[in-house]
Amino acid sequence: MMTTSTELHYYERDDRMAKVFRSYEGHYVEFYKNNVLVERRELYEHSEEYAENAAENYVDGVMQLNG
Repeated sequence: MMTTSTELHYYERDDRMAKVFRSYEGHYVEFYKNNVLVERRELYEHSEEYAENAAENYVDGVMQLNG
């Protein structure tokens, strides 16, 4: 089965960027540093607002990733 995703939100600050998507399964966020994908986090059980908060926290430096 092929799934499609829709980009809902885009956040960027300094060298960090995050994109929030909605797919058939739910929401997920892609986190970038220096335009390189660091992590794709599936937040399927959470709301769009939760995914937005994760994206904002990343670009604001509140949330650190292991990648």
